[in-house]
Amino acid sequence: MGFEISLEQGSQIVPTIEDNLRVWSTYDWSGQGHEWNGGYGGTEVAWHCVIKPRLQRFLPTGHILEIAPGHGVWTEYLRPLCKKMTLVDLTPSCIEACRKKFGRRGMTYIVNDGRSLQEVKDNSISLVFSWHSLVHAESDVMEAYIAQLAKKLVPGGYGLIHHSNFGAYIDLTTGKSPIDNVHWRGTSMTAQKFREGCASHGLVCLSQELVPWGWPQLTDAFSFFGRPRGAAPHPSTTIDECPTLWDTIRDNARVYERYRAVF
Repeated sequence: MGFEISLEQGSQIVPTIEDNLRVWSTYDWSGQGHEWNGGYGGTEVAWHCVIKPRLQRFLPTGHILEIAPGHGVWTEYLRPLCKKMTLVDLTPSCIEACRKKFGRRGMTYIVNDGRSLQEVKDNSISLVFSWHSLVHAESDVMEAYIAQLAKKLVPGGYGLIHHSNFGAYIDLTTGKSPIDNVHWRGTSMTAQKFREGCASHGLVCLSQELVPWGWPQLTDAFSFFGRPRGAAPHPSTTIDECPTLWDTIRDNARVYERYRAVF
């Protein structure tokens, strides 16, 4: 259920930008990223039962920005649902793999420094998306992205980002957590910091789902946010704790498989 590294008991690994670049540059991409979707029941099930239901009201759309696409496992589903798409990734080999896979028409590819969206035009993005990747980002990286997305999104644009909530379990007096960080989550990032970042930069965090990822603690978050039009009153964030997320996913996957065409 995601990327794992070997740690000593009680160790807390902080995934720096440099570490991310090293790890994903040397990673064996022969599985193309599908290897992380086994817990859902496969990539197709993950898209149709988990991601698409959260995005379907906002698709199709004009211009999608995907941050840290890897080898484009979700890009494959998103690309037919937008007029154009921009992919931004820290790892040059990932951008090159996506370029070969998706070609040039309607596509823009950017290798960044792990935190900059400078090459993305302001007021141009209708939907920003990232899944499975920014869970490895610390709070300073997420803050940088949020600040820039406030300018890159069009008024009325939205975003869905899967990020770490691991920092919610860090003891502030000792800097330690009761969980070994085997899934390499950003240890300083929390759902609260995402909400605060949005509020600081003129975005609205509309909803958050706090979910487990290989342990019972709710170490991950799906944050849905947007850039409001004008000065309308901003709704408060709906926060759902979802400890049984994976039971629900398995139930949905069974229904999806049962009613698939078989001829």
